[in-house]
Amino acid sequence: MGRRLDHAKLSDFDEVQKACAKVVTTAQLSSVIDAAIREFGFRWFALVHDGHLQKQQPEQLMMTNYPASWVDEVISDRLYMHDPVHIASARSAFGLCWERIADVIAPTRRQLSVLTRGRDHGLVSGFTIPFRIPGERGAFFTVARKRDRPFSNVEMMTARLIAGVAFQRGRELVGGIELTVPSVSLSPRQIQCLELIAEGKTDWEIGTILGLSQNTIHEYIEEARRRYQVKTRSQLVLAAVRDGKISFNHMK
Repeated sequence: MGRRLDHAKLSDFDEVQKACAKVVTTAQLSSVIDAAIREFGFRWFALVHDGHLQKQQPEQLMMTNYPASWVDEVISDRLYMHDPVHIASARSAFGLCWERIADVIAPTRRQLSVLTRGRDHGLVSGFTIPFRIPGERGAFFTVARKRDRPFSNVEMMTARLIAGVAFQRGRELVGGIELTVPSVSLSPRQIQCLELIAEGKTDWEIGTILGLSQNTIHEYIEEARRRYQVKTRSQLVLAAVRDGKISFNHMK
């Protein structure tokens, strides 16, 4: 593994962001993300729009280094229509480890068979992050590996950072949308909230920790999101990390 996660620095992720910013095609972006996830110890990745999948479809996010045999099987057998990973992850604000799927939904036999077939191709454990922007198709970013063990907090945070960069650039490439993340000022309380979001805490949990109401926490976070001009909380955390407001090494 090129970079041990416990020694990762913000500059490592800045390198990924800069490399993504230079690409001009989704194929190039896929190559950059492939190299990045391997560098941080993952084996597989996928960034795809929700819904019907077709290869080479215009304005469709579909980038992956999954085994070609698995991709063909997913598309030809329409397994994405019964994928419990996406169904369960869509109910999670910050991402879901595959071993927790049954905690979120009651998977059917057909859905469980999709997981089994994926394992046959080497996708044993994974972490999937949903992206939801009003008026646009949903998307999912996944990192997976052959080893059957839970993802650590550091691994999940790493996946979220790479996912945010990949989704933002992928969205620009397929939709022609230029996004900028300006440097902004945040209050100490907002920074506390973002640090806790990055650890996977909900508004209610953050309020309990900080001794504030859930509505107050929501207002702090939404104001920070408006200042950064981003749509999702995952993008907000990524922007704050890149801006030096919160530290990756602090979140363990």
